[in-house]
Amino acid sequence: MGHDGKKLALDALHGKATERIPVGPLTWGFEYLWKVAGLEPWQLACGGSETWHRAHMAMLERHDVDVLWYEGAGNGPKEPTLLQDTRREWVVRDNNTGHTYGLMKDSFALYDLESGPHIAIGTTETSRAITSREEADERIPLFQTWGRIYLDGLRRLITDVGDRALVLPHHSPGYIIGCYEFGFQAAMETMVYDPELFFYVCDRFAEGDQRRMREWAEAGAEAVYIADGWASCDIISPSMFERFALPYQRSITEAAHQAGLPIIFWNEGDVLPILELEASLPVDAFAIEQPRKGVDLTIARLRPVFGPHRCLMGNVDSEELFRRNDPAEIKRAVSDQIRQSGQGNPFIVSTGSPLPSSTELSAVDAMIEAVRAFHF
Repeated sequence: MGHDGKKLALDALHGKATERIPVGPLTWGFEYLWKVAGLEPWQLACGGSETWHRAHMAMLERHDVDVLWYEGAGNGPKEPTLLQDTRREWVVRDNNTGHTYGLMKDSFALYDLESGPHIAIGTTETSRAITSREEADERIPLFQTWGRIYLDGLRRLITDVGDRALVLPHHSPGYIIGCYEFGFQAAMETMVYDPELFFYVCDRFAEGDQRRMREWAEAGAEAVYIADGWASCDIISPSMFERFALPYQRSITEAAHQAGLPIIFWNEGDVLPILELEASLPVDAFAIEQPRKGVDLTIARLRPVFGPHRCLMGNVDSEELFRRNDPAEIKRAVSDQIRQSGQGNPFIVSTGSPLPSSTELSAVDAMIEAVRAFHF
């Protein structure tokens, strides 16, 4: 404990060799954080600001990470009320908003019981497709602010973590938020049959990127994590990627740099046919998903394209590898990735996708310990 993990991570993002490899498994939303904090899933899914802060700090205290993802601070200071506990789900009231949610026990999908079975994704919900600009204007308010609760939580976490770890707020480009707003099938169809409407929707989300980044920087953030999806070649063609997704990746990268923030960019799925395009972006680090669908997604495939001075973020398998939870196997996977990156090349060990709630704490411990023990 007490090492300067933040400096290590920032040095890697700035293209420097580090005295040891920084490490931080990816978290997303309340998944896994509830477990490491010793909570019931519903307590964090609808939790108040204090519970969220305790969960973030528990991740740091248990695993001694160098990189810590910020997942927000709930909707306010009040803690939730469990209304019903059935075999299928927890029914929970968020006492800050007054909304009632169902949290499925098999999938941990959270949905608003008052508006129907729409699965919450980030700040939007999957629902009916947008069919006109007027409908887009009505449904998608332009970004004004992250809000006091969220920003106060970020400031507090950065202050309490100090130099021990780099705190990463995260967001997504206008492309993927637009896709979620349309819904998958409608998004794919709209790109083909009404591309101008698709761009219009994505632009409404991307319009606020400069303000988002500026508010993060003013709150004390020193780097950001940007996650894309449905922007890889198992979903769209390279030409569609270049036309529809790449401009939003570029614009959000520019917004981060204008705010003085290094950016880690993650794109899931088969990115191999578009690696040259991804490397053309001035991102400070690039991250990929773990190998899936038979695609050879390895650090060895990335390093020649991104060169020796660009930071890469590893894609240790947080699903199947961690499910088996064999410390020796996890150690081999970690060591192999670090060697693929190359001695002296900037690298951060992480997972290729967020930690699932099924992950045992000991599997994450094994990853951290393997990094700490590694020597070329």
